[in-house]
Amino acid sequence: DGTVYSAGVDSSIRVWSGIDGSSLRVLEGHPGAVVWALAITADITLFSGANDNTIRVWAPAAGELVRTLIGHTGVVVALAVCTHGKLYS
Repeated sequence: DGTVYSAGVDSSIRVWSGIDGSSLRVLEGHPGAVVWALAITADITLFSGANDNTIRVWAPAAGELVRTLIGHTGVVVALAVCTHGKLYS
């Protein structure tokens, strides 16, 4: 659908229209800089990692935080999602 997601040091994830570049919404939940954002299914599941040592799972269409994954002792810098549904970070 052309949606673009950006991660920011202002602790937000911004959702943009890939068609006209307009800002569609701002997702907030990380207390610090967001290092990355990864969309898996268009406008259904979005993951983000930040300097708060967490991965957050979002429903970007609704603008809602679904879940916070904890366990890392440092900044989460990458995430891989396999076709069988497992997450590796």
